[in-house]
Amino acid sequence: MKPLVCVPYSFIGNGAPHALTLCLLLFISLLLTLAEYLGEGCISAMSGEAEIWKRLPQDHLARSTRLPWYHQDFEYKLRPAFRRLLEEWSKIASSDVVLHIDRVVSHTAIQTIQRILISVQRTQAWEVFPWPCIGEFWFIEQGLLRHPDYPSILNRIKSASPASTFLDLGTCLGQDIRTLLHDGAPPSGIYGADVLPGFREAGYALFQDRDRFDESHFIVGDIFSGTDGLARTRKTWDIIHIAMFLHVFSLADQETASRKILELLKPVPGSTIIGTQTGSLDAGELKLQPPLCQPGEDKTIYRQSRETLKALFEKAAKAAGIDVLVWAEYDDDEARERAAGRKEKGEDWEKRERFFAGDKERRIFFRVDVI
Repeated sequence: MKPLVCVPYSFIGNGAPHALTLCLLLFISLLLTLAEYLGEGCISAMSGEAEIWKRLPQDHLARSTRLPWYHQDFEYKLRPAFRRLLEEWSKIASSDVVLHIDRVVSHTAIQTIQRILISVQRTQAWEVFPWPCIGEFWFIEQGLLRHPDYPSILNRIKSASPASTFLDLGTCLGQDIRTLLHDGAPPSGIYGADVLPGFREAGYALFQDRDRFDESHFIVGDIFSGTDGLARTRKTWDIIHIAMFLHVFSLADQETASRKILELLKPVPGSTIIGTQTGSLDAGELKLQPPLCQPGEDKTIYRQSRETLKALFEKAAKAAGIDVLVWAEYDDDEARERAAGRKEKGEDWEKRERFFAGDKERRIFFRVDVI
């Protein structure tokens, strides 16, 4: 049997990429493996073939809770803002928050009474798709809230008349959507899109808000498709948010994806893309290596720097015939947090716990404004 998943050599060597890089690398490799298994031939990473996941056997290795990225504990990641979101928006009792999160992701996490509530929801998400970002509880990170433009974006959405249209692309469980709603954004213009429809139900299980956020606001779509439900929304969005998305692709695919994202925006001044991207101070290709890839397979992803990410969107805008102003900056607070963690706990802590290791690794904030 062929290897299950391709990961960068740095994961098994001197460093490791962000957990979300591994999330979609796992997705890519599993799609290829399942395509061969089901006799459907080779299919691309984000080809719109999400139906294949409905046939992923429950005993498949990808679903194992013994994988290194399936963490049994997440409380070190549970920030006050996310706890407050569940308590105030989802009406989860403070004493039940931890167990409630874990319920969305894992059967094995329900080991003690203290962890009874958050654990049911991770179980459901893991059953939808066993990405490392689910196993690592990355869905409790509120990437949009951390973005320096969040206050102005929230104010823009709340004050716009008619309502602004906001799309969270790659929404996963819709955590950033719920952050907006909790902070007073009107739901009429708030939408999320993901390639896997099962995340919609897992999101409802986590946030307990089916009565307040209509399921029609969850779009099933693939950014590389030209004909699906997402593609049919071209030129309709005032604001698009993308978090931890582009870095899982080759440079060529990033160029295609960024152009297609720009084409979703309303082609008028003021339309905006904001997002967060994992990258590096030293931009370049990251070649995937055995033993976890196919021997002899040539597969790469591209790690952007602040400067190259800016150039990526400028090039995409030119190809799309759109004039833009692009801003990008490193998340220095996140870099300092990791540096402090390495100093306190040692280099192995970062490699073991974060999959986003090394003093060259950076999280990048960016904004693309149509002018």
